[in-house]
Amino acid sequence: MSMLPALAPTSPVAQAYGRVGDVHDLTPTLCATASVEAAGTLIRDTPRTAARLIAGWLSTQEAIWWGALCQSQLLDLSLGKPDSVLLKAIIVWTRDPGDDTRRAVEQANADPSTAVGMLAKAVAFTTDNMSPAAKTPIACPAGVAHRMVALSVLTGAELWPSSNRPPCLAHFLELGLDVSEGKLHWTGNGQAVRRGLRPLPQAATGQKRLHNIWENW
Repeated sequence: MSMLPALAPTSPVAQAYGRVGDVHDLTPTLCATASVEAAGTLIRDTPRTAARLIAGWLSTQEAIWWGALCQSQLLDLSLGKPDSVLLKAIIVWTRDPGDDTRRAVEQANADPSTAVGMLAKAVAFTTDNMSPAAKTPIACPAGVAHRMVALSVLTGAELWPSSNRPPCLAHFLELGLDVSEGKLHWTGNGQAVRRGLRPLPQAATGQKRLHNIWENW
């Protein structure tokens, strides 16, 4: 499968962001900054860029899992009428990534313009061969799945009524930080087992509450 590992917290922003976007969109200083050092500022000032950073920094499996967590919460609120059957198939793939579970997602024929459909495309892009002909394989470019996850998360946040979209995206970013630390694991046994992308003061003292509509989830 075409899957990438998680990066180190000290990896430069350019390495993580480069998986999902054009690093020329960022300043040279930001590109050279350690991902963990840049995360807090990006979440505060340019959250859409932060979403791309997180999607690029996580492993492929973790990134798709993060996307599924975000879409699951929208499903609970019946926002955008996400496809629950497709989302379940994506979660099954996350727990057991392989050709059979990937094909099950592909066979759902998801609408690629929806947030869940974009996440399904992320799963599809984990294949080693994008060609229908086994004898003439076409490798899937590294990072495409991560790019689809970022699009899925950002599109999902747009489903929330306009006045509350910033808190929605902020909540999704908090979920991404949790996943980066090994929390909210798909096995149900997640815990803070590694240094992730959470800004250093928060990582030392615990998660800072957002004080918004999502806190009771």
